[in-house]
Amino acid sequence: MSGVEWRAMRLAGRLLGLLVAALASFAALAAELGDRVIASSLISAVPTNLSSNTETMVSYRHQERMWQGADGSLHLVVNRGTLQPNPGIVLTSSYDGGITWTVKQVFGNTDKDSTADSLMNGSMLWLAYGDANGALIVAQLTYDSVAQSWTLLRSEIAFASTQFEGINPTLGIDDSGVVWCSFAAMDRNTADINLRMVYRQSDSAPWADTGLVFGPTDNLSKERSARPVRLPNGMGLLYRVRQSMYWATRANGAPFGSPWPSVKISEGALQRPISDPYASHFSVIGEGDAHLHLAIADDGDVQYLRYTTADDSWTAARKINGRKKVSYLQIGLFNGQIALALSATRGDGGVLVSSDHGASFSTQVDLALPPAADGVNYKTGRVEMAAVSVGGLTVLQQYEERRQQRLMVFKIPAN
Repeated sequence: MSGVEWRAMRLAGRLLGLLVAALASFAALAAELGDRVIASSLISAVPTNLSSNTETMVSYRHQERMWQGADGSLHLVVNRGTLQPNPGIVLTSSYDGGITWTVKQVFGNTDKDSTADSLMNGSMLWLAYGDANGALIVAQLTYDSVAQSWTLLRSEIAFASTQFEGINPTLGIDDSGVVWCSFAAMDRNTADINLRMVYRQSDSAPWADTGLVFGPTDNLSKERSARPVRLPNGMGLLYRVRQSMYWATRANGAPFGSPWPSVKISEGALQRPISDPYASHFSVIGEGDAHLHLAIADDGDVQYLRYTTADDSWTAARKINGRKKVSYLQIGLFNGQIALALSATRGDGGVLVSSDHGASFSTQVDLALPPAADGVNYKTGRVEMAAVSVGGLTVLQQYEERRQQRLMVFKIPAN
């Protein structure tokens, strides 16, 4: 072998080694990034006219507060704290893509700690919220797109007790028309807390207690939240106690006091209660009758699980965000795709989408925070988006400006 041939072989060997090392690095990076890819566009935010003086302005993650109307309008429930006029829980509407909002309905006897959840079907809205006395109220409203107005049809006490305070309600309606409301009940004397469920069997029926308790009863922490979700021929309940996520089910027509069979579907990292005081940092959306899609903010990671109705099974949790940590998230449907909005608070803001029913996710856009300014911080960066969006996607994110909570808006164009 000549000297030239020997040197050529050595060079080829070195190049092959470099290629192998590069491929290994790429594989490690791909494993670290999970399903994510590099985003092709960057969306900047603009401020809205919404404000509050409570951090629970749009809390909590497991609740739904924002919807898109058939006319393209946007509707959002906000807690304004003690700001005047219209303190407490209000229903607002926007007709310019989420920049300008108008108060349409005020819900009296609510305070800075009141939270709300809702379901919207066509022009009909069901809204559950906690009042200042610790009772849970369920209201039913209808929307007139021509007049751009809301009308309150009924308002009922779903739960009230001198012993227990109702906290953080969520709603579900099954195919039989039964309205379900799950919530945390805290003993006013001992601070013992557990998860419960009440229901209204029909429009003419009163609210009743199932008598069921989901998960443990203790006063170690408040960390527990639940959300009922409709299933074909039944109801499911997702509930989280501290770092553990559970799934319970009921068949339509079963006795109302019968236990719901329950299984654990995820075990997350142990967190400080201050980081997620009600274990509420999860979000779920149904995809027709075929799937449920669940995202959990787990100690800065985004864990994703999918439920398949056909075989009544959940996938194992898998991480789908990048190396940066995430504080808040919200999942929904965007032009038929699964969309996941991630808070930009920790620098990893973006919208992930899946067009294959959650088998994989890619980054649709990155979300950019406005430049730093005096008196502004992004520590309270909760995100909101409509459960179902058609056309463009509107993502709201909370921030603080001179000790007042505000919302900014990211407007993502259709694919």
